[in-house]
Amino acid sequence: EDVKAYIESNTVDGNVVIVDESMQIWLGEHWRTDSLLHQRQWVRDQLANRNVAVYVMISWTKIWSCTGVRLGSVVTPTPELAAVIKAKQVPWSVNSMALAFLSNVVQDTEYLARTWAETPVLRSNCLALIESNFPTWTVANPQNNYLSWVWVDTHDEELAERLVAAAKLAGTPVRWGKPGYNLPTFIRIAVRSEQATAHLFSALTGAAAAGLLAGESAQ
Repeated sequence: EDVKAYIESNTVDGNVVIVDESMQIWLGEHWRTDSLLHQRQWVRDQLANRNVAVYVMISWTKIWSCTGVRLGSVVTPTPELAAVIKAKQVPWSVNSMALAFLSNVVQDTEYLARTWAETPVLRSNCLALIESNFPTWTVANPQNNYLSWVWVDTHDEELAERLVAAAKLAGTPVRWGKPGYNLPTFIRIAVRSEQATAHLFSALTGAAAAGLLAGESAQ
């Protein structure tokens, strides 16, 4: 309902809106009913009454930790608009290996159930480590505990860049918010096992401490 309200309030007639729901499936077993995929009449009404075309795009590889497969889908407002997109689609955009992979993983209900159960626990662990080690950082949307990542504002661009480099060297990379998002003080931390997260935070705290020591030496 929040997304619908935002679109209704912030788009002008004749607009095209693309909603990325790639993380929607992490919400839990009810992810479909909470999705715009479940709001087809509303989507049709937007097109008929305001000429606003709402497309829903979903990546199907993040949830199964295989982003290199590059597999996703788009749901268009009408079959006619779907045909327009398919006319531009190259015939080999999804290969046979990706299709075979998808056919199998969608049947793995145990994996999804485990993901839905474990992600909030592991994310809470990550938030606790942030609070204890970096109390001045600001966590974006801390209440959304189903998400598989954590965006944090370090409030320091130089520190954020140093942390990204340290995490990469440790083999537990984090995303810097500067390229692509224009958020230079932000980093994005993936929700991982307690062991992997502990290893990451060891690298982060070490890099932060090294920066403080370097600053004191310069003074």
